[in-house]
Amino acid sequence: MIYLEDCLEVIPRLENESIDFCCTSPPYNVDLGNNKYNNTPYSLYKDNKEHHEYINWLRGIFFVIYPKMKKGGRVCINIGDGMNGAVATSSDIIQFMSEIYIPMAHIIWDKNQVANRTAWGSFQSPSCPSYPCPFEHILIFAKEDTHLQHSGKTDLTKEEFIKWAYSIWKFTPETKAKEIGHPAPFPKELPYRCIKMNTYIGDTVFDPFMGSGTTGAVCKELKRNFIGCEIDKNYYDIAEKRIRQASMKKRLF
Repeated sequence: MIYLEDCLEVIPRLENESIDFCCTSPPYNVDLGNNKYNNTPYSLYKDNKEHHEYINWLRGIFFVIYPKMKKGGRVCINIGDGMNGAVATSSDIIQFMSEIYIPMAHIIWDKNQVANRTAWGSFQSPSCPSYPCPFEHILIFAKEDTHLQHSGKTDLTKEEFIKWAYSIWKFTPETKAKEIGHPAPFPKELPYRCIKMNTYIGDTVFDPFMGSGTTGAVCKELKRNFIGCEIDKNYYDIAEKRIRQASMKKRLF
């Protein structure tokens, strides 16, 4: 089920304790469109809130999600820090999520991009060197209990579990943003790993910031139920198409 609505309008209508896993990557608040690393803006969303406003906005969303999560259900948030790590968005999220959720994991996603860096700051000088962040955060929280309260069938292989049960993940970011039609899609490998590590086949996954539908497409491939929200009609249409195509394939990557 996908909704062309603001998630804050949809979430209150969802049944309490109906979601097994929330897997999402919210806007990073890095001013897409005016950002020298990404000059393509979102169509509707303004990605340049005051930091305290942005954090309070996210806090409100994940607090509204809380009663909709099953006991033991997990919330996975992929986020990057701003200003080469000077704006510690991940830390602020950990702080407010810890008010009601149980912190469960903090995974570092190594995007393996440092070889392409061009910003050195004061090159070969201690005057003002630059420290670009070739990584992002994957934060996982649980509701009430870190153990799932139900059993089910898993599709997680021994090899996958051994590789992924480690808090540094290394894979490349999405490189086909223009082809997909969204300025900031995350790679399928990210929700693929998170969903297999945290849910059983048939569980319900929610993404309040659906974007181009990556989480939904992966859910279809992995035989999970999916609920998603998106405010932009163009992105919604892209997501609907990708999810429909994924339902006809075993795996797209």
